Amino acid sequence: MNNQTNSTSLVPEEISFGLSLMQRIITMSLLIAFAIPSLTCFLVVFYCFIQLRKTLLFDRINHHVILCILISDFLLIATELPFSLRYLSLGYVQSTKVCLFWTFWDYYLQETTLFLTMYASIERYFLIFHKQCIMKNKLFFHYIPLGFVCFYTFGIYVYFIPLFPCKPNHSYDLSAFVCGGPCYLDAFIQNIYDTIIDIMLPTCVLLVFNLLMIDRVIRYKQKVSPSTPVSNILKKNRQMILQLLAISLMALITWLPWIFIILVQDFYDPSFGEQFIAIFLHYLPYFTGFASPFLALINLPEIRVEFKKVMRQVTTALHILNLPQV
Repeated sequence: MNNQTNSTSLVPEEISFGLSLMQRIITMSLLIAFAIPSLTCFLVVFYCFIQLRKTLLFDRINHHVILCILISDFLLIATELPFSLRYLSLGYVQSTKVCLFWTFWDYYLQETTLFLTMYASIERYFLIFHKQCIMKNKLFFHYIPLGFVCFYTFGIYVYFIPLFPCKPNHSYDLSAFVCGGPCYLDAFIQNIYDTIIDIMLPTCVLLVFNLLMIDRVIRYKQKVSPSTPVSNILKKNRQMILQLLAISLMALITWLPWIFIILVQDFYDPSFGEQFIAIFLHYLPYFTGFASPFLALINLPEIRVEFKKVMRQVTTALHILNLPQV
């Protein structure tokens, strides 16, 4: 994402690159190197979800939001990352025609993952400590909130980016990541709403519910004996807790720096952190996305078993192909 816009559109000959050639090569190489194993893991996980859909999806509602996060991260890596790689290879965007779609797709997918992770932290907390309440009212406490999260981010960014009326003098910055960002960032009310409701609020809720989870688990472990029902609940949900904490940590690593930089820019120095954003922060969501399928496996033992079978089959096939011909 990009929290600032530049109203000057530049042709390639006039561009002053935000990243040096060496920085762009290193960034591209890292992105490609991590993308290949990540996409492979994504495909294996999706295949196993289809094969084991009754066990993983029909019988267990806690996997629904994880699958949604995986789909969002997969789309980010498989469909949005190529735009960034093209931008890094050239150092600029070739045409303003791609700017509208690239900006919308980038903002929508990153925000969807953030909101889904926020929802997962809330739902996991209640599934572990108030499971009966959720299970008795799955429509109101599971399906409707999950559907709202998915449709909200799509609707808000359709309004903010393709449908938002830009100023007549607005033009995209072809030298900047995602063309400098959408024009709604120049509108005070929309920018404030997006910053508070779409970035700060879900990140804070995510942080609070994970801290509540950690605090409650620690207090229960200190107060109850290993044989009590509460202790058994914690043991039974240990992998689900670890999976949530790992995925939430990735989201917090991505979004807490954004919040800190936005606050400093708004109240102290408008140019604070620009170099850090250009070099590092723009590309951090890809690396958290790369980790997503591997972290999801923490609470998916059935898929881990299938994953090991697939890897053994691949290893065996490679071994056979490498055997010398007699």
